[in-house]
Amino acid sequence: MQMTMEARLRKLLEAVEMMHQREDGSPFQTRVFRACQHLFPESCSSLELWDRQTGTLTAAYGVDYEPAGLEERLKRIGEVVQRDHPGFPIIAAGSNELMRLSELTTLREFQKTELYDIGFKPLDIRHQVVTPVQSATQLGGVTFNRGGSRDFAEEDLEIIRLFSRQVVIAHQNDRVLSRTLEQQPQISSLDHTPLRRAGLTRRESEVFAWMMEGKRDREIATILGISYRTVTNHVHAILRKLGVETRTAATRAMPKD
Repeated sequence: MQMTMEARLRKLLEAVEMMHQREDGSPFQTRVFRACQHLFPESCSSLELWDRQTGTLTAAYGVDYEPAGLEERLKRIGEVVQRDHPGFPIIAAGSNELMRLSELTTLREFQKTELYDIGFKPLDIRHQVVTPVQSATQLGGVTFNRGGSRDFAEEDLEIIRLFSRQVVIAHQNDRVLSRTLEQQPQISSLDHTPLRRAGLTRRESEVFAWMMEGKRDREIATILGISYRTVTNHVHAILRKLGVETRTAATRAMPKD
C-alpha cells in the first residue's frame, strides 16, 4: 500500500532521531544503517568515506553478500568505486547534490564495469541513490540500493534529500565529538577555581575551557549538548566579565591562581 506523505515524514523524523542517537555508543556507520533501514526497509545501504590526504577508505556495507570471500570482495569494491562509479568524480569535485545512478549512466553501460560485477550483480541491485558526505577531511557518500524494475521515485528522492542533510550534520557532529573524547581528560583536569573567582558560572567555565581549545560556538554547543544561541550568550557574558572584546583576548586574560 502506498504510504502517505505524512507517514513518510514521520518515518523520516524517526530515522533522523536514530542517526543522531549516541547514547548506546554505536558508531556513526551503525546509526546510519539503522536509520536507512528504517526509512527504506526494502533497500540496502552502504557508507564509504575517503580521507582527503591519505586516500584511506573507511567503509561499511549493509548488504548480504555470501560469507565466502567477503573480506576480499569488500576490499575490491572499495578499490574500484573511484574508477567505476560515475558519481565519484562529481562528489570529488565538491557536489553535495543527491544523485540517482540511472541519471548518470545506463544500466547497460554500468554492467560493463567491475564494480557492477562484484558489487551489484550478486545482489541483483539495479537502482541506486547516492547521498554525498563532505567534510574538511573526508569525502564519500551514503547509498540506497534496490533491485527490481522500479527505480527510486521522485517522492523517494525528496525524502532522501531531506535525510541527506541530516547525514552530513550527524557526520560533522560525530567528528567533533570524536576529537572531543581525545581532549576530554585534559579539559576535565582543568582547575575552574580562578574562573569562578572571576565571576564565571560553572557552565561559562566549561564553555571557556573549550574556547581555549579553539572550538567554535557550534562545536561547543554540540559538545555540551546545548543550543548554539545559549553558547553565544555564554561567550558574550565571558567576554564582559573578563573585560575583553575578543576570544583571543579572553584566552590571554585567563585568571591565574
